[in-house]
Order: sequence, then C-alpha cells, then structure tokens
Amino acid sequence: MRKLLCLMGVLLTIAAFAQNYVDISIGGKFIMRLRAGHGNLSVQERARIVEERLVEVLGERLREDQITLKEARKDAQYEIYVRGRLLITVTQADADAAKMSVKQLAEHWLKQLRRTLPELSAQPPQ
Repeated sequence: MRKLLCLMGVLLTIAAFAQNYVDISIGGKFIMRLRAGHGNLSVQERARIVEERLVEVLGERLREDQITLKEARKDAQYEIYVRGRLLITVTQADADAAKMSVKQLAEHWLKQLRRTLPELSAQPPQ
C-alpha cells in the first residue's frame, strides 16, 4: 500500500504542474480534489499530507460514523476527522477555489469520504 501511495504521490506531483489542483485517489477511487494550499503548504504538499493520513486510518474496517465534521471557526473553517484524527481542514481558500461556501465544501467532502473510505478499508491492500 505504501508503494502505491508513493507512486500516486509522484503522479500527483506531475499532474499538479499541468493544472492548478490535485486529485486524491486511493485504489482507483476518487477521494477529493484540493485546489488550494493552506498556511505555508502548497496544494501538492497538502495533498501528500492528506494521503499519508489516509494510509494511517485505513488499516482496519472503517465505519461511516467514524468520519466526522467539526466547525473549527464559525462559518470560516471546518475540520474533517477520521477515527478521531484530523484528516483535513476545509478553509475559505478551498471554498473560494471550488466556488462554494466553506460549509458546503466541507459537507461535500464529508459525503464523498463517507461514501468511499469505508469501502476502501474493507478491501485488503494490493
């Protein structure tokens, strides 16, 4: 699984230079699209961190209710957690790039994660 993620990281980096976003996929399943960096992180660095966090939480069977959303700053920032561990912070820059409100994007990503991650965690690593 780690080799697969390393390969994905290289492919994401190559793809990112050709476009202004990074798609995160695992096992051929689309997870989310990042369009903005955060703090001093580029969009590519941020995608790599999210991928690493996903590898850590996908080791055993995951349930939808283990993927949660928390408002971090009133109407300005949301955080998505998997098994109580921070996966990603949804920022105003993310929302602006996606042409959505922060809350709309956070709920969209939460829905996507709840749809894909439990299925991925049930499959043995290839």
